[in-house]
Amino acid sequence: MLDAESPRLARAKLRAEGLYPVEIQSVSSGTATLELEEPLAHGRRFSFPTIPRRVKPHERAALTRQLATLVGAGIPLVGALDTVIGQVRNRSLRRALVEIREEVMAGSSLAEAMGKHGWLFSDLYVNMVHAGESSGALETVLHRLADLMERGVRLRNRIQAALFYPIAMMAIGIVVLVFLLTYVVPIVTRLFAEAKQRLPGPTLLLIGMSDFLVHWWWAILIGVVALLLLGKRLLATPMGRLWWDRTKLRLPLIGSLYEGIVTARFARTLGVLLQGGLPLTSALSIVQHVVNNSFLAKHVEKAIQDVNEGEDLTVSLERSKSFDPMVIQMMAAGERSGTIEEMLIRIAEAYEEEVETKVAALTSLLEPFLILVMGLMVGFIVLSILLPILQMSRLLG
Repeated sequence: MLDAESPRLARAKLRAEGLYPVEIQSVSSGTATLELEEPLAHGRRFSFPTIPRRVKPHERAALTRQLATLVGAGIPLVGALDTVIGQVRNRSLRRALVEIREEVMAGSSLAEAMGKHGWLFSDLYVNMVHAGESSGALETVLHRLADLMERGVRLRNRIQAALFYPIAMMAIGIVVLVFLLTYVVPIVTRLFAEAKQRLPGPTLLLIGMSDFLVHWWWAILIGVVALLLLGKRLLATPMGRLWWDRTKLRLPLIGSLYEGIVTARFARTLGVLLQGGLPLTSALSIVQHVVNNSFLAKHVEKAIQDVNEGEDLTVSLERSKSFDPMVIQMMAAGERSGTIEEMLIRIAEAYEEEVETKVAALTSLLEPFLILVMGLMVGFIVLSILLPILQMSRLLG
């Protein structure tokens, strides 16, 4: 029982004491009965129905940008979260934000509340928010996080847009070839079989390919699925993942492109973390998981040990030979001048531009190459069909 002039004042008194009522009922004039909601720490809260957790990167980036803008405008954190919740359409994201808002209202920090939703906010995100809250620069940190995520989304979209046409052309070409081999070629070759004449080598090869595809397509499908499952199982092991990550860096043409993407991610993430005020070793521990390459992550882990023992970061990375000499030299210059954060951001920008240039050059080479390959295959099919026809016309002549 609580004495208050109105339910609104009763709710305000309880919130001042750290209690959050679920329902308030007036019993008599000036008196209200209420049902209290236990603090979040006890874990007894209304739980939403299970919803598939699917939040796209651009939605996460937009959320961060909106939150940074609202906090920068002087709106209290709870009010900023309320505003963002009202604009979010993704049900999973809205549910998480509602729970985060309630956590903050219960006395938790924003970083602590976000840390309980690891499927949505990475260690990088949570640690950056924690550093921003500790230093009183939450707005700046949120803007940096938004910049980081937006750049990642833009780079991914540009790569996907550049590769869309070659991949679509390849898919269409495969469909056309399968149609020719499974439908057109059997009809034509049936005529050759009825003629009972000796067929040239290319035609026999084409007939063999067509028969194999028509009668053994299920074996091909099973083989492809088996290889994919086997590859997935091997990549799930530490040794298999390490081998694949190392191999990706050494692939011709694609290897240099992948290395540029990983280097840009490493440099930008480390630079943003250091700008946010995190210690070097803590920042490197986060980058080790964000870099998404176990081969480079091992070298970063070794660098953390070396830095803890008093060695310079660039010396350890140079000894590992896992990064280009230009990256090491620029980082060393940044360490000497005390501007390593800005230097890392410059490295990231340089490699992101290089990746975009390489993708454009690769697609410009890939398109004519695919046209040439498809032309040769279609030409082989046409030639294999025409050769017996020419032989038959000579015999008839």
